[in-house]
Amino acid sequence: MKINTNPAEQIRQNNLQQSNLQSTNLLKQLASAKRVNSAADDAAGLQMIDRLTAEANSTSQGMRNLYDGMSLANVADQALAGVSEGLAELETLTVQAGNGALSSADRAAIAEQAAQISKSMQQQISDTSFGGVKLFAQNKQIAFSNGDNLLNLSTPGLDNVVSSNGLDAIDFNTEAGRSAAQTAIRGVSKEVNSARADLGAGINTFASAARGLANQNENVAASRSRIEDLDYASAVSQQVAVGIREQAAVAVTIQGRISAEQSLKLLA
Repeated sequence: MKINTNPAEQIRQNNLQQSNLQSTNLLKQLASAKRVNSAADDAAGLQMIDRLTAEANSTSQGMRNLYDGMSLANVADQALAGVSEGLAELETLTVQAGNGALSSADRAAIAEQAAQISKSMQQQISDTSFGGVKLFAQNKQIAFSNGDNLLNLSTPGLDNVVSSNGLDAIDFNTEAGRSAAQTAIRGVSKEVNSARADLGAGINTFASAARGLANQNENVAASRSRIEDLDYASAVSQQVAVGIREQAAVAVTIQGRISAEQSLKLLA
């Protein structure tokens, strides 16, 4: 009679080890809430998860890029809105200065007010920046990647638009000076409004692209979730079943050892 090499005992030990391994794996899954924690769980599934994760990360960064572009466009548009208001005030002053009832002192006061408005506009143009980049230093295309393509925003070069059009030294005393100023103001206003229209179109384009990326990211996340995430109800049920089998295997193993010890005593 062989006791130490009992095949039935070895089978019970193997079953117990397998139950322990299965229980440990289920505990890892329950703790991480993931069905796939390593290549051993699902090698092909892990590769799919890695590819989908990389795609989701790229899409998320593309969305952040587009939102940065929208923020830049909004900063530029708000600055140009201030410039547009200043131009409207200047044109109003040129009309006001044509009032024959005004004295030279009155027109001097208007000129001083206009100078302050022109200075404020120039400061807005010179100081407007985003992330340290001057937005109106020159005509340029600012590119933002959405992951697969580049989307561009156009910003106008307005750095010297006030002085180059004589808006910092308007002659309010003569009709010719006022008329020339009005022509210059309307020309600059047209340029500013065109730039604002381009920025508005860019904001809408970026917003649409960002919505598309958000939808894409949702679909990618759902696909990854179906492969990676754990079915808790099923895993808990398996864990209970494995626990019962493990307890039964332990009980049978202990009983087998007791029987072996009793047999040894009888032989002794």
